[in-house]
Amino acid sequence: MNTIAMNKTAANKNVASSSARSKAEEALDSFTSGEHFHPLEMIHFFRQWPRSIVRNLIYTLILNALFALAFTLLAFIFNSPEKLWPKLGEIIQQNLLISNVIGFAFWGIFEAIGPLTRIINRQSFMIIALFYTVVGMGVVTASMFLVSFFPGNADIRQWLGTRSQLTTSFVLSFTISMVLTIVWRRRAEELTTQISLAEERERTEAAVRATSEASLRALQAQIEPHFLFNTLANVTGLIHSQPDQAKQMLEQFIAYLRATLAATREKETTLSADVEMMKTFLSILQIRMGERLKVHIDLPDDLRDVSIPPMLLQPLVENAIKHGLEPKMEGGEVSITAKRVGEQIAITVADTGLGFKDSGSNGIGLKNVRERVKQLYGDAGSVSIEENKPCGTRITISFDAK
Repeated sequence: MNTIAMNKTAANKNVASSSARSKAEEALDSFTSGEHFHPLEMIHFFRQWPRSIVRNLIYTLILNALFALAFTLLAFIFNSPEKLWPKLGEIIQQNLLISNVIGFAFWGIFEAIGPLTRIINRQSFMIIALFYTVVGMGVVTASMFLVSFFPGNADIRQWLGTRSQLTTSFVLSFTISMVLTIVWRRRAEELTTQISLAEERERTEAAVRATSEASLRALQAQIEPHFLFNTLANVTGLIHSQPDQAKQMLEQFIAYLRATLAATREKETTLSADVEMMKTFLSILQIRMGERLKVHIDLPDDLRDVSIPPMLLQPLVENAIKHGLEPKMEGGEVSITAKRVGEQIAITVADTGLGFKDSGSNGIGLKNVRERVKQLYGDAGSVSIEENKPCGTRITISFDAK
């Protein structure tokens, strides 16, 4: 059996909320874990590929090239461009060497100390910034020492350990660490906010579902005694004048109750099952009205398994009889039809009676139907009342077939 529209909508929303929360939690755990993390992930574009060693190798090459470009630009800013242009190729080559040695040293170190970074990344802002500053100073100093063994870089060894080198390394490491930490924390806070919003959405949807289900049970409980008392009143009216028919009606009514009592306690039923109940209900009334009551039912096979709330049609059929056909001397016909209209299903209960009169009694049944349809289908459901030419009333319930 398919789930009715309300349950479908609620389930879909619940799944969507849970999925959004799970994705945010996974992203936060992955982001703060430090496993295969790369600084380029600070940029949204570079977060679309899954973490891996191969990906980080490519990212490191890209980042190293960017640093080499930055070093080259700084050299031209703080020195005379006329003197540097002839050495441009040599400068770029030198900066690529330095940036790649430093870049891959950073990558290797952070891959090696991954478990430690997972702990550090969950600490306070200043602890994270100072940790990466100290590590950065060590990595830069060790990398420059390694570069000094390459041809033409022996003078770098003399610079290492000086106040100028230590100050420069600290300032650069601290500045880069602060920028990365700020971006890091903002990303972590963004993911934490997503998780909180998803959890709040789940709580709200759970409360709405509970309220809707309680309201639907209350509305259905109003319909059941209304149907029960009216049917018993019909039996009572035949006891003295037509006892045999009263007995037959009571027997069918008992059989009807046995068949439908369980269904009225369910959240949903099929259109065919509800129509079958109406057939039994109408057969009981035909005992009383005789040839004055004619019944026509048109239910296509492809709509038989459509899910609807139980007892949805009963108030409409009862109103058609009580307020349309029963007061009419010659009686008439009541029809139940279902069809697809675009992406919606339309169920119509029509009669050839006296026409619609908004009395207090039939208003209760219609109000319940309207409220149940609104609760179950929202904006995708509607209840329309119109004249059934040449006489009578047509009430159509429409809802989204999906």
